[in-house]
Amino acid sequence: MEKSKLLAVLMGASVLLAACGSGSGSGSNAAAGGAASAASSPGGASTPQASAQTACRPDGNFTYSGSAPQVAANNGQLAVVVVPSLPAANSKNRNMTASNAPASSQVQQTGGAFTTLASSGAATDCLGLAKGAVTEIQGVGSDVAIGRWNQAMDTDGNTYTSAQGVHYAVGTPLSLSATSGALACTQLIADTVANNDGAVTGTLATATATLDLVARTLNNLSLSINLAGTQYALTNAQSPLNGISATGQLSVQSVVVGHDGMKPLVAVGYSATLPNKQGIGGVVVLQCQ
Repeated sequence: MEKSKLLAVLMGASVLLAACGSGSGSGSNAAAGGAASAASSPGGASTPQASAQTACRPDGNFTYSGSAPQVAANNGQLAVVVVPSLPAANSKNRNMTASNAPASSQVQQTGGAFTTLASSGAATDCLGLAKGAVTEIQGVGSDVAIGRWNQAMDTDGNTYTSAQGVHYAVGTPLSLSATSGALACTQLIADTVANNDGAVTGTLATATATLDLVARTLNNLSLSINLAGTQYALTNAQSPLNGISATGQLSVQSVVVGHDGMKPLVAVGYSATLPNKQGIGGVVVLQCQ
């Protein structure tokens, strides 16, 4: 190959990898189904958002545990919550909370796992799974799916153990029409409570809250966590729906999803620093009625 042609190829590859952090892997994922393919433009051509985020769609070597249906988009949009359980120096502000993100910017595999997540169509607002496992894949109909990347590498170049990872919840955006009253919310599905330092994992025993239809807030969120045989109670007095709230050592991210305004689902991402200084995180979907 002539030197000029070789140089052009290498420069093109460098631009591709720089599009979304210091990721590994390249090329579009031909196996991507669900949200990504559903949001393609007529004739099967990729949307501008999809092409701009190619570096977050590596042809990775993935394994899966669990399953979920394909999540239904609403007017080409999906609601996304992402919580990294990684050391602070490595998380790179990848906590995502988006009530309306382009469905074309997400990749959901045939078995229900999401391997590319994005909070917008911008190339800097995406994260992909370069290689590794998606575990605890669960869904509630076509309304929402959750899972956790672990024993993996992402397109930021982070690697993490089975006790760390990236938690996600992706659902159908839902606008609440009711403007009075309150709904009681209880835990429907949740993933493992992961640990930032990769020590041990835990479980979310219960999660409850109240959805205030007047203020559009999630009130009195209570999380009961068991980690290495010790119980921890985490609370948040009030956080905005489709937003972020940080009080004390607990950060809460939420999006409203589903198809029934009388029985909405709230996907909640949480991260906290425990009294022993361990950082934890996870996702939970609440049923409100």
